[in-house]
Amino acid sequence: MKHGNKISFDFHGVINQAPDFFKALADEARAQENLIYIVSGGPREYIKEYLSAHGFQYDVLWCIFDYFDAKEKIEVAADGSFHIDDEAWNAAKGKYCAEQDIAIHIDDSPIYGRYFTTPYARFDVPTKILHYGTQNVSILQSPADVWKKIQAWRR
Repeated sequence: MKHGNKISFDFHGVINQAPDFFKALADEARAQENLIYIVSGGPREYIKEYLSAHGFQYDVLWCIFDYFDAKEKIEVAADGSFHIDDEAWNAAKGKYCAEQDIAIHIDDSPIYGRYFTTPYARFDVPTKILHYGTQNVSILQSPADVWKKIQAWRR
């Protein structure tokens, strides 16, 4: 992975499950001039507050909810709940990461991974392991060691 790449992290199920580790991993990537994207479902304000409270530095925060809200593709019920087409929701992160030329995305959902052409590493919360194809790395290692492994997962 060359310098100046864009690395994206999901929030729910990734950052919020191991905030200290993923903050340190993002810091390792930023130290090598990579851009950090947070690509998540939302809500945007909650995620911004959480990241700020944890000192998590990032360059771009993109939320599926905001994307569909801006396109007026959200159906809001009288009780305030909302619905977005499942297929469109599940494909949104993959589409965004491809459009933004993200070098690798880290997410916990095997469903979203089906929609990615961008390299996709799945974080398994119970085992604390990042899976990329047949390669794996435990986040119980140092963030620097995990970052070295991720860099080897080149496009």
